Amino acid sequence: MIAGPTLLLSLLVVAAAALYFLRRIEALAALLAASLAALLAVGLWRLPLAVPVRIAGRSVWLGQPLAWADLSLQITPAGQALLVFLLGAGAVTFILAWRTFQGRTFYPLGLVLLALWAMVALLQPLTAAPFAVVLAAIVAVFLIQAGQPGDTRGAWRQLLFPTLAVPLFLVAAWYIDQGPLNPDDQTPYRIAGWLLIAGFILLIQPAPLHVAMPAVAGKAPLVVAVFLWIGQQSTVLFLLQRFLVTYPWLGSAVDSARWLLWAGIFTALVGGGLAATQERLGRFVGYAALYDYGVLIVAMGLRGTAGLPTAIWLLVTRTLALLTLATGAAMVRHHLEGDRLDEIAGAVSRLPWAVTALIMGGFALAGMPLTAQFASRWALLQLVAEIDTRWALLLVLGAAGVLVGAVRAGRSCFGKLSGSPVAREPASLAFLAMLLVTASVLLGLFPQLLTGPVAAVILPLSTLGP
Repeated sequence: MIAGPTLLLSLLVVAAAALYFLRRIEALAALLAASLAALLAVGLWRLPLAVPVRIAGRSVWLGQPLAWADLSLQITPAGQALLVFLLGAGAVTFILAWRTFQGRTFYPLGLVLLALWAMVALLQPLTAAPFAVVLAAIVAVFLIQAGQPGDTRGAWRQLLFPTLAVPLFLVAAWYIDQGPLNPDDQTPYRIAGWLLIAGFILLIQPAPLHVAMPAVAGKAPLVVAVFLWIGQQSTVLFLLQRFLVTYPWLGSAVDSARWLLWAGIFTALVGGGLAATQERLGRFVGYAALYDYGVLIVAMGLRGTAGLPTAIWLLVTRTLALLTLATGAAMVRHHLEGDRLDEIAGAVSRLPWAVTALIMGGFALAGMPLTAQFASRWALLQLVAEIDTRWALLLVLGAAGVLVGAVRAGRSCFGKLSGSPVAREPASLAFLAMLLVTASVLLGLFPQLLTGPVAAVILPLSTLGP
């Protein structure tokens, strides 16, 4: 009988190896990568975990653990939901990357990253999971550089903080093991709690540890950068949720809800303020994404009954908003061969749908009406205002900064072309941008479309049981 983790990881790794040799046939590589990710997402969503099933004549039990020495991998209902989300986002990103010129190595390495993020979600013991986060950061280095020599700040910053976090988790694991030896002494748990929180601060990278996001956005292909943010940030926050549920003493030992709220609000404020002042598309995308990431951290800090559903809702809608913004910005940056706002004048006359995606993505990250983020952002603001109205006002102030940045970027695309003639956007690119914009508007008009998917994962995430 084949265990679920064995099948999942084997398919991803074998396909990655095959696609590396097919990477020069970019259309085929993108199609195969997207098809595999979509097929795995549908299979994980539809097939049961509790009982074996027959697949291609072989017996497969998705919920069966894969054990080796003291380590084990098991697909739980909560892990199943995260995997479906990551694989679905990966499938969409592979298609977008093919049409927005993100580099040939993205498809094989993207599948490797999906496999490593899956390991973070499924690995036991929990304190070993950060090793997989570091491995994912190492693989991400090659995607960030994309074969380009020169500036390595983005890749270095992407790798730095996860590497520093691993020793903290190792020492915390030792203290956790010491706790049962003397049940009356809570000192080991208090020390472990502070070490774990310090480790998670390095993994989550809120402001002022946010330096990787703008650097990556300025260096890496934008759709690739967004894929890295979606996967890494959602996986790390999921790992935090696993720790909080598995070790109930962690939340009370260091008041995790309070530090998440403060870190999220500060991150959102910094991201929004800097997004308003950027002169380059890439860095604007990075700081706008940082603001939205801060909002997601705030949602994770709301430990009440409404906090987790809001965080899940935000996670889904921000993925669409980030992909829309990155697709529009990547198309403009590629076709006009420039990143500065004073170099993209006239883009709207040749790339109308790319500019529309750029503006709509920026508006969505700001939480404007008629965008996918509006309903989830409004719900979050109401929850935060119940705790402290000033915090809600700070989030609104950050959103205003993102809105100003989006308006500045969009306005720069009007006027006359400032450089050599630019070909009109291909029909396929226009179609993809149109789909993203339409999906954002539909979710803005009918946010109830996400009620079912969000409700389906609330209980597994709140318990994280098998």
